[in-house]
Amino acid sequence: MNNIQPKQSFSFLLSLSLAVFFLSFFLGARIFSDPAGNWKHIVTSDGRGYYAYLPALLIDGDLSFDQVVQRESRLLDYPRYKPGYLVRYDEKNLNKYFAGEALLLLPFFLAGLLFSVLFGTPVDGYSFFFQFFTGIGSLCYLITGFWFLVRILEIYKISRKVVVCSLLLLAFGTNLFYYGLWQQTMSHVFSFFAINGFLYSLLILSEKANTGRVAVLGIFLGLVVLIRPTNLVILLLVPFFVNRQAIPGQVMRYLHSKKNQLTAFLIPLVLILLVQPVLWYFQTGHFFIWPYSGEGFRFGDPHFTDVLFSYRKGLFIYTPAILLALPGIFMIRPKEFRRWISMILFLIISTWIVASWWNWYYGDGFGLRAFIDYFGIYTLLIALLLNAIIKTKTGTATAYLLTIILIIVNLIQTWQYSHRIIQPNSMNREKYWHVFLRTDSAVFNSLGGNREMADFAVNTRHAVRHYRAGFEQADSNWNQALMVFTHDAFAGLNAGYLDSTHTFSPGLAIRAAALGTIPGRFFIEGRAMIYDSIPGTSNQVLVVLSMQKINGVEDWWQGFRVNDIPVTSGRLWREINFSLMLPEIANPDGILKIYLWNTGKGAMLIDNFDLRFFR
Repeated sequence: MNNIQPKQSFSFLLSLSLAVFFLSFFLGARIFSDPAGNWKHIVTSDGRGYYAYLPALLIDGDLSFDQVVQRESRLLDYPRYKPGYLVRYDEKNLNKYFAGEALLLLPFFLAGLLFSVLFGTPVDGYSFFFQFFTGIGSLCYLITGFWFLVRILEIYKISRKVVVCSLLLLAFGTNLFYYGLWQQTMSHVFSFFAINGFLYSLLILSEKANTGRVAVLGIFLGLVVLIRPTNLVILLLVPFFVNRQAIPGQVMRYLHSKKNQLTAFLIPLVLILLVQPVLWYFQTGHFFIWPYSGEGFRFGDPHFTDVLFSYRKGLFIYTPAILLALPGIFMIRPKEFRRWISMILFLIISTWIVASWWNWYYGDGFGLRAFIDYFGIYTLLIALLLNAIIKTKTGTATAYLLTIILIIVNLIQTWQYSHRIIQPNSMNREKYWHVFLRTDSAVFNSLGGNREMADFAVNTRHAVRHYRAGFEQADSNWNQALMVFTHDAFAGLNAGYLDSTHTFSPGLAIRAAALGTIPGRFFIEGRAMIYDSIPGTSNQVLVVLSMQKINGVEDWWQGFRVNDIPVTSGRLWREINFSLMLPEIANPDGILKIYLWNTGKGAMLIDNFDLRFFR
């Protein structure tokens, strides 16, 4: 690290090569793709919330977000759309997401505004040029994040062939590839950029401090926090990234001794951090609040094993390339104990924070996306490992082979996810290995089951309602679909029956008011015993939940396959399980129904249908 300024031509050319690929892919897959209209969903998912500040402020001048919601509803063609990013605080709308991403996208939004005016397209924040420039902006920050990382690797004397392997592994061998192209407005690409920028700025500042470098460090630290406050955990890495002849306190003592330097650091940092409380004030009248109403961390109950190894979303399952970072820790020289401890503390505490969020798998998505923010740090550890093993021909061949295999695995899994072969939130061991690296038509949309977690505020210890049917006698809570007397019943003498004529099973049918106070949201845990009279019948059977006039006007419906994976056996009782959150029920007179629907031609039985509702 003595030579802190290696030639930049290599890092520029490598970053440019990645930029050309990602831009070409973006144009082909999102702008000029078939079917047309993919550009309409560049701003999507949680990204709608991060982005919403821009049209609300710069077009509407109104932080109630009412007009933004109307535009999103029209864009999605979804009249009852209620954005998940808006919560109520003191009877006012509050955007629960932080504004760092919107700040970074501001120049690209202005470009979209300018082009929309020039070409006469709607100036609404969601028409073509707004979406296009938002995607371009995300790519710019992604590629700049790559450039910062290449510079860091060069400073650490990583050989060029290892730098290339490491960058290829990061760009194509992790789920950063997916989020960099298909979920561009999620916060992770922007955090990846800001964290890498902060660490690179810290490296060059520790070698030679001046006012400009100090100010840039303050800017990047402010952005890191304003995008995702929990990423302040990267300060644990200060001892790792400062010059090894220095100690962390030397940087702060330097800032303190040079008052103008300290001012240069604090002014951009404070100005950026003030953005959020000012926005909160204009939304709610309060400067400091907890925006995630009904959500939070469970620091006393972290899901360490789940976030790392779970088949549902585990980091090492869906991004196995990151496993190489673990032995990379031991490439830090033993005599640099301070740096080793710094990295270990960061890895443990950052993982603890990720694993403590109430929804540890972070909803729908490909892999454990919360770790993407730190992929630059993991890539440095991977590079340290590869740099150590390429000193022989065998080691070099091993490094190349690992890179190729891990990239292929990731690209196949990314393709599987985008083609609904891998589920977004309900995978398990059986499902994972059933579709592992398969691309044949037999596995398209073949997985079933639903295993959502209850919301943070739901009391899952005490069910507010419990309905159970063994079909031995009539029950006013259950509809009168066909129940048959059969010696094949799981318990008792009767069971529900489905075939090509009797397509709906006996099921729950109750008024919403029976669940308790309405409006309200409820979590359901369901189980039942099923029996394929004809082998494979249940492969065409769905669990259906529906609500007639859920809000007094519109109906709601959801269905999913009863089988986790297709089955070929028959004449054997087995249990199915499911769990999910219902949308808000606002109409006490709405009729909630839960039943099985046979979309095929075979015959099957159902028994001991059990449903528990939690509020």
